[in-house]
Amino acid sequence: MKRRRRATASFLFSLRGRLLFLICLAVLPAVLFAFFVAESERSATLERTEQDALHLAELAGREHAHQIRGASELLSWLGAKVARDGPSSPVITDPSFLRALLAGHPQLANIGVLSPDGRVLASAYPLASYRSWSDNPAYLDALRSDGAVAGRYLISPIFERPTLNHAYAVRDAHHDVIAVLFSGLDLSWLSEVSRHSDLPDGSSLLVTDRDGRVLARSDAAQPLAVGTEDADIADVSALARSQHGRTLTLQGTGVRRFFVATPLDATGLFVLVGMPYDSVLAKVNGTFYRALIGLGALLLFTVAAVFIAAELGVLRGVRSLARAAQRLGAGDLAARATVPRGQGEFSSLATAFNTMADSLAARHREALDAQARLRALAGRLQVVREAEAARISRELHDEIGQVLTSLKIDLSRLPLHCASSQAREPDATALKAEIAAMSRQIDAAVDFVRHISSGLRPGVLDKLGLTAALEWQARETEARTELVVEVEADAVDSRLDERVSVTLFRIAQEALTNVIRHADARVVEIELTATDATMTLAVRDDGEGITADAVESNESVGLIGMRERAMLIDGELTIRGVPGRGTAVSVTVPIHPTPEVADAHSDR
Repeated sequence: MKRRRRATASFLFSLRGRLLFLICLAVLPAVLFAFFVAESERSATLERTEQDALHLAELAGREHAHQIRGASELLSWLGAKVARDGPSSPVITDPSFLRALLAGHPQLANIGVLSPDGRVLASAYPLASYRSWSDNPAYLDALRSDGAVAGRYLISPIFERPTLNHAYAVRDAHHDVIAVLFSGLDLSWLSEVSRHSDLPDGSSLLVTDRDGRVLARSDAAQPLAVGTEDADIADVSALARSQHGRTLTLQGTGVRRFFVATPLDATGLFVLVGMPYDSVLAKVNGTFYRALIGLGALLLFTVAAVFIAAELGVLRGVRSLARAAQRLGAGDLAARATVPRGQGEFSSLATAFNTMADSLAARHREALDAQARLRALAGRLQVVREAEAARISRELHDEIGQVLTSLKIDLSRLPLHCASSQAREPDATALKAEIAAMSRQIDAAVDFVRHISSGLRPGVLDKLGLTAALEWQARETEARTELVVEVEADAVDSRLDERVSVTLFRIAQEALTNVIRHADARVVEIELTATDATMTLAVRDDGEGITADAVESNESVGLIGMRERAMLIDGELTIRGVPGRGTAVSVTVPIHPTPEVADAHSDR
C-alpha cells in the first residue's frame, strides 16, 4: 500500500502528472459545457416529445371534429332524401344502397334506418338480430331535435371497439317523425394514428369530457378503461389550457403517465395523448446520455490527442534530457541529450546541456590529468623523501654513530695515561667516575641516534624485507607499550617491489600509532597475505572501535596519510570499526606497481 501511495505521489508530482492536471483543468469548462449541452438536449427532447404529442392531439382533434361534421352532414343529406322520397326511398328499401354508402365512408362502422319507435328498419352492416334503439341516448336526443345529434362514446357490443353514434329524425311536412337515421362513427382510427406516430411505445389517444372521464381511447395497451371512475383524469381543462405536458398518477391504479391535452372544437370534450412516464423518461434520458457520451468521447479524444501531442512534443524531450542529466550525474561524461529538430526551446535547452556536458568533460579530463600529475609528483616526492630518510639514516648510523663510538673508546683509554699514586688516589677515582658518566651519555647518544636512524628508515626493512620489518616493529611496540602484537605473514619478500614494501610498512606503523593513541586495546594482530597479483595487509585490534564519522572525517592526518600512501601505488584502503569490538585496517595493493609508479620509483 505504501509503495502504491509513493508511486501515485511520484506520478502526481511528475511532469506528466502535472501536465495531465493542467489538461484536465483546461477541459473542465468543456466538461461543464458538455453537461450543459446534454441537459439542454434533454430538455429539448422533452419539449419536442411534448410538442409532438400536442400536435398529434390537435391533429386527432381536428380529424375527429371533421368526422363528426361529416357524419352529421351525411345524415342530414340522407334525411332530406328520405323526406323527399317518402317511405319508398331506396335508403329504406334498398339494402345495397346503404352498403355502397358505407363502403364510400370508411370512417363509419354502420349506417341504418330506425322506425319512429326505435326499431331497426335497415342496416348497411348485416346484423344477426335487430334490437330496439328506444333507450339509445342518440335516438332519444334526435326525437327532440331538428338536426343530427351525437350520442355517447361507448364500446360497441357489435363491433367491440369504440364508436360514437349519431342520429337524425326525418320529419314530414307536418313535422312528424317518419324515420330516424343513425350512423356509428368508428373510432379505431385513433389506434392507427397512435401506432404511426413517433411517440414512445405504449402511448395512446384518448377522448375525455370536462370531468376527465375517458370516453374513447385507442387500442394501445394501457390501464384506462372507458367509462369507469378509475379512468378519470383530473384537471383536464387546466392541462389543455397550459399547452404543456404533465405527469399524472391515474386514480385507482397508481400508474404514472405523461399527458398532454387539447380541446375538441366547441364540444366540451378533450383529446389527450397519454404516454408511459418511464418511456418518456427513458427517451429524454437516452438523449441526455447519448449527448453526454458523444461529447464525453469527443473530450476524451481531445484530451488523449493533447496528451499524445504533449508526449511527443514535450515529455519525450524532457525525459531524454532527464536521462542524459542522470547519466551525467552518475559519472557518464559521454552522456548527451538528443537535440530535437527545429529552433525551439527544447532544441536550445538540449544544445545548452550538451555544451555544459562538453565543458564538464573537458574540465574533468583536465582534473584527471592534473590529479595524475599530482600523484606522479607525490609519488616522486615520496620516493625522494624515503631516499633522503635512508641517506640520513645511514649517515647518522655510519658517521655520527662511529664518531661517538670512537669518542667512547678514547675516553675508556684516558685513565691509562693518568699517573697513579697514593697521594692523588681521590682525584683518579673522581676522574674515572666522570669518564664513566661521559661514557654512559655517549651510549645514550648512540642509542638515540640509532632510534632516529631506524625511525627514518629501518635497516631491517632494506636488509631482511617486509616480514622482518613488521616483526621488528611489533617487538619495538611491545617494548614501549603494554600491547601484545602478533604478526602472521606469508613469505613474499622476494616478489615485492621496494616501493610496495615501504608503503605497507609505513601504513602498519601509522595503524599501530593510532592503536596506541586512541584504541585502548590489549592485543593487535598484523596479518600479511598474498595472491598472485596482490598483497593485503590487515591490522586489527580489540579496542574501542572507530566510528563511521571518524572514518569519513578529514581532520585525521594519519588516516589521510594512509589513504594517500595506498593510492600512490594503486592500492585500496578500507577502515571498519565496531564499537566495543575494535577496528580493522586493511590495504590491498598490487605486487607489481603500474608503469607510472615504477617510473616514479626509478627516478629515485
